[in-house]
Amino acid sequence: MKILVGYNGGEVGRKALSAARDYAKLHQASLVYVLTSMEGGASEKQADIIKAQEGLTFARSFIEDAGITCDAQESVRGLSPGEDLVMFAQENDVDHIFLGLKKKSRAQKLILGSTSRHVILKASCPVTTVKFDLETLSDHEILKDRRILIVDDEPDIVETIEEILDMCTLDTAGDFDTAKNLLDEKTYDAAVLDIMGVQGYDILDITTRKEIPSLMLTAHALTPDNLKVSLEKGADAYVPKDELANIDEHMADVIKTRIAGKTGYGAWFSNLRPFFDKTFGQGWRDKDRSFWNSFDDKYGGG
Repeated sequence: MKILVGYNGGEVGRKALSAARDYAKLHQASLVYVLTSMEGGASEKQADIIKAQEGLTFARSFIEDAGITCDAQESVRGLSPGEDLVMFAQENDVDHIFLGLKKKSRAQKLILGSTSRHVILKASCPVTTVKFDLETLSDHEILKDRRILIVDDEPDIVETIEEILDMCTLDTAGDFDTAKNLLDEKTYDAAVLDIMGVQGYDILDITTRKEIPSLMLTAHALTPDNLKVSLEKGADAYVPKDELANIDEHMADVIKTRIAGKTGYGAWFSNLRPFFDKTFGQGWRDKDRSFWNSFDDKYGGG
């Protein structure tokens, strides 16, 4: 059996890959094609080409990590994506096509047409469409198949995180150098970083530069100053290790907030505000009132 995934990146693309991978494993498919169709010519920007190539690298790794042979390629032959996918499927004797569905306005559908509609009507094999709706996804669905880097020098903490985030693909590092090497070699959806003992802030500088959502998980560095520094350096959340049992909820919130295109913070601060008030004492934000006023104005943390 041969499977084709029409892939254009993003969360809907990831979900289509996931569905195709699971179907391939169930039916022992011999090959999964991943195709990104581009028009080519002067209309294609270099940034879009680079993004497409990076997306195909991710897609290939995603499928091959499951032990399935993958051929991920970019197609540039002047066809619409729908025409391209149908022709590719015919040329390569594809048995099943998977497509992700993006939300479009009614006007966009009327003017631009629908790639999925064209493929469904014209393809000579079954077509499965996959929708992505952020608001209806559970935490488990948000986290499923995410590649997350865990940096902590306490084995028991790492083991607990591995047990809770078992729906994710996890890499672990117990020191700065190992973490840096992993960040140089691989692409991550998120990171969980300790502060003390592993040069957590130095790692945060790297993850921030790479635009990797980062959750600071700490016990020994649990102070108002470290909370403020973490936020200033670009952390998406600052969570005490007392909350370790809820790490899945906090990580899902971080990822969901990023997917939604928000540059600030999700629900973690309002959820943990009572804990911070109790731990740090009354008026703990007064020392840096200007910073926290700005935080409240921007993210509603008051």
